[in-house]
Amino acid sequence: MVEGKQKRVHSFGQLLVTYSVLMVTTLLVLGAILFAIIFAQLSTVQQQTSRYATVMQLASHLSAQREAFNRLVFNTTTEEQKIKALSDLSGAEIRARLMLQRLEIAFEVSPDQYFLLRGIRNGLDFISQQKPLVLDNLPLDVAGYTRYYMIDTTFNYLDNYVYARFLSSAVTQDAEAVERMQASISHIRTLAMLLVLLFAVIYTFAIVMIVRSLVQPVRSMVDTAREITKGNLETPDLPAVGPSEIRFLEQSLNSMKASLKERIETLDENAKLEKRIHLQELQQVKVKRELDRARLLTLQAQINPHFLFNAMNTISRTALFEDADDTADLVTDLAGIFRYMLDQRTTVSLRDELEFIGKYLKIQKIRFGERLEYALECPEELHTILIPPLIIQPFVENAIIHGLEPLEEGGTVRISIESIKRKLFITIEDTGVGIADAQREIALGSQVANDNTHIGMANVLERIKLYYGSTSHMEVRPREPSGTVILLSLPIRKQDRLGAV
Repeated sequence: MVEGKQKRVHSFGQLLVTYSVLMVTTLLVLGAILFAIIFAQLSTVQQQTSRYATVMQLASHLSAQREAFNRLVFNTTTEEQKIKALSDLSGAEIRARLMLQRLEIAFEVSPDQYFLLRGIRNGLDFISQQKPLVLDNLPLDVAGYTRYYMIDTTFNYLDNYVYARFLSSAVTQDAEAVERMQASISHIRTLAMLLVLLFAVIYTFAIVMIVRSLVQPVRSMVDTAREITKGNLETPDLPAVGPSEIRFLEQSLNSMKASLKERIETLDENAKLEKRIHLQELQQVKVKRELDRARLLTLQAQINPHFLFNAMNTISRTALFEDADDTADLVTDLAGIFRYMLDQRTTVSLRDELEFIGKYLKIQKIRFGERLEYALECPEELHTILIPPLIIQPFVENAIIHGLEPLEEGGTVRISIESIKRKLFITIEDTGVGIADAQREIALGSQVANDNTHIGMANVLERIKLYYGSTSHMEVRPREPSGTVILLSLPIRKQDRLGAV
């Protein structure tokens, strides 16, 4: 019995809706017919008014075109004025043709008006043909004045066609149309008002009925949406009831809920996967860092201690000619040099590096005697800067062995260090024989070295690139009047300070 009553109510509702739809449809059709008549009349008036405005715009653009043409021919003294006049002339012509095209296409024209429009178009075409012949031969000669007069006369004809003939014909035609429209509107005005009132009443009633049938499904969808916003995706699916549009929304909401639930599960899985990948990437970074560290240590170990053998020979010779005091000092310095070179640190303070260079130069000073002079210059505040070890000694050794040793009188080696704008500049300068092009290419790393000293210089360059990257720079240039200057430019980073975290 309950199911039978529900079916009867549902059938009654269908009948009520069907009846309402039929009533509304009938009234809409009648109202549409009346409004169509009114709007057709109004459209006619609007069209006539628009045509009048179009005709006036056409006349205005023709006048602007004529004025720009005269200004271009007689009143342009500068290139800027000429460009402005040409732009105005071209724009006015384009707009005039657009208005002419609109009159031909958008409005109903009589045969006489059609031929008038054709005459105007022909006039514009004639002006377009003759205009370049005048503008390309300024200032005007006799032939130019003749063409100018023809163009100006054509403008006069166009003004006459637009104002005296076409506009007059259009106004007469529009007046007749307005009279017919007024007669039609006066007959349907009362009927239209009654139909509008009746339509409003019936339409309001129909809207109320439709809203009642929509409110309950919409409320259910709103409740479900609230639960979804709270993160509850376990709510029951909405039943597909009501009109097709409501059913579509209910099914879409159900699908969205299921899709959102699936996407959240996918995101959780992706997050776990990304976490595992991130851990793997961190492990790879650590491995790469250790490899780079090992490579740095390997490169440091490649520094050939050739000079140490010379130092030991010097110590042997010194021991033959003097007591043991100086020899003991030399041995102490040599031990310090060995300890420094065998140290596995990847960075050292500038103070330690300079102490190492000082010991090395002290030994070389004893070897060369008065043939070697040297100087170390470095501000105290730079001593705590960290640098890779053994990056200065190979250049000092190169300056002594290849620069000063070939000279009978010897020379001077100067090492100076300064800081400018967070850059550390290390200069190794000698007064020796200078550096050949091949040696310079080896020093800069563009050619393979074949002796120990040059291997050391190439080694230093590669270690600097590994440690500092592209921010480091090395320059080798000749010194006037003789000798060589090597300049190392290294960035001073935050971590390159002794005690930095």
